[in-house]
Amino acid sequence: MDKNSISAEKRINPRYPALSEHMVVFSIPSAPLYQLKANDISETGIGVIVKPDSGFLDLIEIGQEMDVELLTPQESRHMQGFYRARIAHITALEEGKFKGHRLVALELISNISRF
Repeated sequence: MDKNSISAEKRINPRYPALSEHMVVFSIPSAPLYQLKANDISETGIGVIVKPDSGFLDLIEIGQEMDVELLTPQESRHMQGFYRARIAHITALEEGKFKGHRLVALELISNISRF
């Protein structure tokens, strides 16, 4: 792709870069809790960056559903809480600041209550 070309954004919901304080806590049965920084957030999804040698990648697969907790600072436009999420895709990043890392995209299925 030409560096000067502009591609149209095809997402239904706009994505916003996450502040450094946005975190996602993953609850996977029989595994330690993983707390990862959110890279971008929309009303229906979250993207997190994962190091390519992380054991977390061995625990997940596309289509897998799990409970996650979104931790946000008080001034955030995004709602902190517990969500049921599905792994939408896992993409190797080929350029930029996180070249070689993996982008794990989560589709937020529903907000869930925890007591």
